[in-house]
Amino acid sequence: MSLMLAPGILEEVVEHARKSLPLECCGLIVGSNGVGLSSIPMTNTLASIAAYDMDPAELISVLRSLRESAQEMVAIYHSHPQGPAEPSALDIERAFYPEAAHLIVSLADAQRPATRAFRIVDGQAFEVEVHAIV
Repeated sequence: MSLMLAPGILEEVVEHARKSLPLECCGLIVGSNGVGLSSIPMTNTLASIAAYDMDPAELISVLRSLRESAQEMVAIYHSHPQGPAEPSALDIERAFYPEAAHLIVSLADAQRPATRAFRIVDGQAFEVEVHAIV
């Protein structure tokens, strides 16, 4: 299992993470046939350096528009401004969409951001490969 991203999507997500410093950012990657074709930055209502929560009204609006456009949520992304690119216990506990990959951007080394993706199912995180199409 892997996360496939169209050209430029990974760069957009990393840029969103950088612009959100020192706070965590969050957003969605949407597309079709399992391929992420665009990123949608979301509001982190927690405005926290160590956690995120997407604005519920924003999320419902995006999910509704995806249904209408026959697109799907391929991944949920967020950043760890100072931590590793792996899910925290809170990330695992609050993974409500097991069908979506969870892409995490670590900016612990701001010059060399690290990205990793996971499937989180029943409280277990399984790493998946990230393939950015060039």
